[in-house]
Amino acid sequence: MFQLEQDEGTIVGEDNLEVYITEYYKKLFGAPTPSNFSMGEDIIHDIPQLSREENDIIIADFTEKEVHDAIFQMELNKAPGPDGFLAEFYQKNWEVIKGDLMEMFLQLRNGDL
Repeated sequence: MFQLEQDEGTIVGEDNLEVYITEYYKKLFGAPTPSNFSMGEDIIHDIPQLSREENDIIIADFTEKEVHDAIFQMELNKAPGPDGFLAEFYQKNWEVIKGDLMEMFLQLRNGDL
């Protein structure tokens, strides 16, 4: 069972904790400031919009040339990325790993990673 020791006493149970914490932060931060800001998706008159052609470019699959060019523009002898490999690894092994990299970028684009 969840409980929280406070100057006011012990608060026991998830529901009571939720109420206590919610009230605590409401008092801490105060009432929200009134605003006329809206996130309505139908209000787009003052937001620049992409053309269909621009959108198609943005959502298109990565091309092998784009990935190749990006990898070969990476600086050499720099600290490794999260995978631990230096840029040289990708550049020197491009022909061997390009298929796996292209598959990974496709999965990334599709939200599968």
